[in-house]
Formats: sequence, C-alpha cells, structure tokens
Amino acid sequence: MTSRRPVVILGTLDTKAREVDFVRQVVLEEGGVPLIIDTGVLGRPGISADIGRQEVAEAGGSSIENLIAVGDKADALVVMGQGAARILLRLLEEERLGGVISLGGSRGTAVSTRAMQALPIGVPKLMVSTMASGPMPFGPYVGTKDITLMHSVADILGVNAVTGPVLRNAAAAITAMSRVGAPVAPGSRPALAATMLGTTTPLVDQIRSQMKEDGYDTVAFHATGTGGRSMEELIDQGVFRGVFDVTLTEIVAWLTDGPHSAGPGRMEGATSRGLPQVIAPGGLDQIIQGPPESVPPRYAGRKRILHTPRITVIRTSAQELTEAAGIIAERLGRSDGPVAVVLPLRGFSVVSTEGQPLHDPQADRVFIETITGALPSRVRIVELDTHINDVKVATVATDLMLEMLSDRQGGP
Repeated sequence: MTSRRPVVILGTLDTKAREVDFVRQVVLEEGGVPLIIDTGVLGRPGISADIGRQEVAEAGGSSIENLIAVGDKADALVVMGQGAARILLRLLEEERLGGVISLGGSRGTAVSTRAMQALPIGVPKLMVSTMASGPMPFGPYVGTKDITLMHSVADILGVNAVTGPVLRNAAAAITAMSRVGAPVAPGSRPALAATMLGTTTPLVDQIRSQMKEDGYDTVAFHATGTGGRSMEELIDQGVFRGVFDVTLTEIVAWLTDGPHSAGPGRMEGATSRGLPQVIAPGGLDQIIQGPPESVPPRYAGRKRILHTPRITVIRTSAQELTEAAGIIAERLGRSDGPVAVVLPLRGFSVVSTEGQPLHDPQADRVFIETITGALPSRVRIVELDTHINDVKVATVATDLMLEMLSDRQGGP
C-alpha cells in the first residue's frame, strides 16, 4: 500500500548521495513515496533532488552563491536549516509531508534537526546520526519536539554491512510512521495539562484519575525544563482546556539560573490564552542541580539530596521562595481566565514533609504569606492543613477545575 503523504528525506547530496539514495529505495520498497530535499552547499549533488539546494537557501533568506562566497560554515548551517524548516512547514500545509528522515554527522544532524524542530509534535521525525551516542548532550538536537535519534553505529560513509541494516531499519520505520503520524490536536476527549516531578507524582496521578471519571484526559509534563517548554507550546496550539500547574520547580530553576529552567515563558501560555488554571506550589522546595561536584559553591551548607549520581536536589531558601512567589503572582495576576491557588501547609513534595530531608516549614510559610499577599482578590486561594500529595489536595484541585470549566461552558 502506498503512503498518501510523502516521506521527506533531508540530506547533503554532495556528501551523502549514496546513502540518501539507499534510503529512497527502501522507502519505495516499503510502499512509501520519497521526496528528497538537498541541504548541501559546496560540492556537486551526487543524485537529483525533488527540492534543490538553491530553493532551500532562498527559503532561508540567502542563495547558494552567497553562502559559498561568504565561506562561513556556521552561517550556512543556520540558513540551510531555516530554509529546510520553512519548506517542511509548507509541505505539511499542502498535505505533502507524512514524515521526515535524515542522516549525517555533527553538521548534518545540526542542520536537519533544526528543520525538524519546526514541525508540530506528532509529525514523525527520525534522525540517523553519529551523534546519537556518546558524551554530547542531545537536548539541542531534540529541543521540545518528538525527534527520534537513531545511532548510526558506524560513520555514514557508504552503504555497508553495518550502515546498510541501520539505514534500512530507519527507512522502514519512517515509512510506517508516515502512514499514521499527524500533528497533535484536541482529541475526542477534552484534555488538560499538568506539571509533575517524581516528588509530586501521587498528586498528579490522583488528579488524572479523578478527572478521567469526569471525561477528561490529563497530560503530565516532567517539570525539568523541556517538559515545561513543551507544555507551553502545546497550550499555544490550543490542545488543552485548562492547566493543573501544580509543580513549579521550573520557576525556581529560571530564578536561580539552574540547568532545568524552562525559560522566561513559563506560565505564560495559560495566562495569555485565559485558560482555567489550578496552581499549587509542588516542587518549589527543590533546586535541581547536576552531580555533587558540579553544584555551585553558593549552595554550600544547604539541605540536599542525592537523587541519582547525576542529580542533586538542593533545598530552596526563604529568599528564593519570596522571589518565586512574586513571579508566580505577577503571571497569574495578568490572566483574564479563572485562577485558583491551592496551598498545602505541611510540605510541597514528598521530600519536604515532616521528617524528610528537605523539611523547612519556615521557608514554606514565607512563600505562602508572600503569595497570598501578592495575588489579586479575584484569585481564589484555598489553604489546606496537609501535604501536597494528600488526596484532599487532589480532590480540591479537581473540584476547582471542574467548577471553572463549567462556568466557561467548557465541560465535555
């Protein structure tokens, strides 16, 4: 059966023509329709492309002649990546894109994944790369999107006993994915977003279970930077009816310039769209850092936990919580939508309740007093004499959300 939408193959046809042609042949054998885009710059293309490098360069705001004349490889990478991204989006709009695959080393991976990141979540994206294993961080290649990185094992230089099976598997996989992949969109059941860490999982799981009984799906995002950014993007795409923002660790990470920050745009999506929000201070007791040897000296003497050999959790101070409360209150104060804040008085996660290593009720109290004083009167505040993972918190949070959804006539 032939796929209705083409499988786009991104490749530098001056250096990877044989390999791209092999992938093209496998896509055809698997019943797909290949469409080749050339992202090369310098050498002559080894095979013909359906969309040539000149068109890619022009879509990126330049020309091949100019890129060659300037001779700046970094600039050429950006231009070709941007051009390929714009072409991919155009093909998607024209319903001529079922999925995209690419193969390459460091530069090829950088160009192709830059283009892939422009596509919505749900559109299949597969990168066969020499960079998919080893000490290099993968975050810049994947970003906030569902890009699959597949290790090429051997360098991509010809089709041989090692690269042949790897590329065949990749081509077969993207062809199959192209038949079912589609951009994420609101489903048959209305969806709500929620933020979560391992230390607030019981709360979110209880919320998920209770909201399911009322006909809603709850999509949880791991609040370690990328998760928050992904959630904000999907909120902007209109995927969610409301947000349970009950794990706010990323606000502290941004405030302290930590490695798991979601950036300044955190909490802006729901605010700008006026979505119903139920807020809780889950995870505000934690600053997530790397291995113990990488923890900045300014945290010396703080309570801490070695979560894994690569993750150290530092207790937030009263001053940091004061600043976090101000940021959160400012964002919520700008929302045109309904907002409720649930404040558990006996701990913001499983590691800060009484008897746990990050227990600091004085710091928690500073946050509660600061945010209650900073929020506008129209924001509903509910204080509960329990910890955040108590089922009472989940019940109050879901009741508040259902009430706000009903008031907006957004219920199922």
